[in-house]
Amino acid sequence: MKKIAIVLALFASIMVPTQAQAAQATFNGGPLTNLDSPASIHIALGNFPTNGGLYVMECVEGVAGARPSLCNAAVQLWVSTDPTASFKPTADIVFKPTSTFTGADCTMVKCGIFLRYDHTVPNDLTQDQFIALTFKSAAPTVATLPNDEITATINGAALSSKTPIKLAYRAPALLSATSKAGAALSYQSLAPACALTGMKITALKGTGFCDIAVTSAGDATTAGITSHFPIELTLGTQTITTFKLVANKKITLPKTTNFGEPVTYLGTGSCTTTRNVVSVKKGTCTIVAGARSATDLYGPLNLRFVIKVK
Repeated sequence: MKKIAIVLALFASIMVPTQAQAAQATFNGGPLTNLDSPASIHIALGNFPTNGGLYVMECVEGVAGARPSLCNAAVQLWVSTDPTASFKPTADIVFKPTSTFTGADCTMVKCGIFLRYDHTVPNDLTQDQFIALTFKSAAPTVATLPNDEITATINGAALSSKTPIKLAYRAPALLSATSKAGAALSYQSLAPACALTGMKITALKGTGFCDIAVTSAGDATTAGITSHFPIELTLGTQTITTFKLVANKKITLPKTTNFGEPVTYLGTGSCTTTRNVVSVKKGTCTIVAGARSATDLYGPLNLRFVIKVK
């Protein structure tokens, strides 16, 4: 069994009202009552959704019409066909909730298993389900600390745990984050489509979503926390390096785009092109440059230059 390595979007839409629609996935499993801590619950999910994975979470029951606001990040599972997920949808899913976690004592308040869509379907609440759990009486709880708060930006643009920021394939992206408590922070990219080297994020695809997790270690007065910031990936923009035309000369134009695609040229007016060489005369020169696209990475190049050559 692969131990979960990611806690995705735990607070991403925590206070969004649950939609009044029947959940599609069916939950079967147990035991659910008079549990030891930690418990070991075997779960089978039926009618698994086809457009995204599910998170299996332990949470305190939310107020009527709202998602739970207090959950046990340490035991969360990701069920998906993604090879990095905790379990596949068809597996015997072993979930291990605890009677206490930061801010909650499940022997005193109503806790349960909360099912919801994962980060690939961030705004769809139709899979939300709450299955109640009960635990045996536990030892007295220790006073808990308030959670730290994390703010983050990419290239100076503020990140939100609820609304994904857009990032193009291979576009420069620099992450910055701060802890309200001044605690030490650590960083992780939780999706293979984004690489994180130091504070530099590189989108390796032009479609899909990524999740950047920023974790605060906390301090003597503040509890540690992990915040998740979703990123929506978009197709990269192809470009070519700039060039200058000089009358009565042959100018060599860029052979490839910034993504290495071969460029074709068509010159009209006072210039003619042979492959990537343009012959220039005085007058108005029009050059059309084109290059093919790459599926899920970048769009085609289609540029038109109108240059007056003296």
